[in-house]
Amino acid sequence: MWDERYSEPGFAYGTEPNDFLKEEYKRIPAGGRVLCLAEGEGRNAVFLAEQGYEVTAMDLSEVGLHKAQQLATDKGVTIRTQVADLADYEFGVNSWDAIISIYR
Repeated sequence: MWDERYSEPGFAYGTEPNDFLKEEYKRIPAGGRVLCLAEGEGRNAVFLAEQGYEVTAMDLSEVGLHKAQQLATDKGVTIRTQVADLADYEFGVNSWDAIISIYR
């Protein structure tokens, strides 16, 4: 389902970060490690990378994460991507300074 949606031209939710994230991201420790759950095409992950965070974008859709990598390249930042299902994902212990999950 998500691979099909993200296969369409353009970005389903645009390339600008979520408004709430733009207002609140400074609550995350500067330079911290951030996991973006169900990140899709990467707009929020890329924004956080632009702010100096070490970001991993996780999603079920390989197509969406490919677009996320392209967006990061276009914006001159680096993000890690990981195709995974939340039902099986191992979050680790003390692995993240913040975990975000934003829909829309």
